[in-house]
Amino acid sequence: MIAGLEYLLGWLALAVSGARDILRVEFAPAGVPASLRLARAAGPDDWLPVDTLREVKLTHKVVEPYEGDRKPALSTLALELVLRSGRERLTPLPYNGDPQPLADALDALLAPAAVVVELRTERSTREEPRSNSAWR
Repeated sequence: MIAGLEYLLGWLALAVSGARDILRVEFAPAGVPASLRLARAAGPDDWLPVDTLREVKLTHKVVEPYEGDRKPALSTLALELVLRSGRERLTPLPYNGDPQPLADALDALLAPAAVVVELRTERSTREEPRSNSAWR
């Protein structure tokens, strides 16, 4: 009985936290947006004036393989919105393209509202597995 209750509470906590996850950002009208809203798993937020948005930060992370590694590079893109009321982040997603056209499109869309769009690329190399000398 207790294990079932713990499972139910754990599932409920995951469902509630997942409901706040941002799925997409919507702008309206299409040409020169005056409003934006965050569409979440639980449903969209209310529309906000676009000047509520201060900055859009795109972080492109690329993890390159070490020499001799057979696994391909891993690339993700994360989006952070800096709003007057705080920060909102979208979960980083796999992204195998060039993020510059996306950053340029966001910059063109949001320039009339004086929203800063920043693109940062972070590169690293995957660590090579180390053998455990105690097991030799």
